[in-house]
Amino acid sequence: MPGLSTTATIRRMHIACYDRLVTPKKTDVQIRGVPVALRERLRRRADSKGLSMSQYVIEILTDDLARPTLAEWLAEVGKSPPIDLGGKSGADLVREGRREFGLDD
Repeated sequence: MPGLSTTATIRRMHIACYDRLVTPKKTDVQIRGVPVALRERLRRRADSKGLSMSQYVIEILTDDLARPTLAEWLAEVGKSPPIDLGGKSGADLVREGRREFGLDD
């Protein structure tokens, strides 16, 4: 870069590279065939949260994708060792717990 010292040039290059790594890339997504009533519900919900519809839909997608699918959850649970209930059923243990809290059946 003309007129800049080597150190300044390296620093600018570093900042440019860092910004590309840190700044998330974005793209547009178009959804066709959204029922008018659903679109209006989205608009009202977004308005009530002080968000644009785009921001609200991104929030919904982010929340949904943060949770595992049923298959992923089952696979994870399947890795856990079995729990010894001491010969009692889950229902028996729930009843005992309810009795301990004074919530008899």
